[in-house]
Amino acid sequence: MLAARRLSDKASLLRPLQDEHLLEVYREAKKMNLSSEFIELLEEAISMRQLDHRREA
Repeated sequence: MLAARRLSDKASLLRPLQDEHLLEVYREAKKMNLSSEFIELLEEAISMRQLDHRREA
């Protein structure tokens, strides 16, 4: 539970990014096979914004 809270706190730091930029960063991170922790952080931010349906679009 504490780890999920920390991830959520870190994901909130991505708030200044516009939705499209966040999604673009996520797609590029996946393509570049960046660290799983970074991708999880992006996924949490996407989930917090309820953009899950646009992840692969």
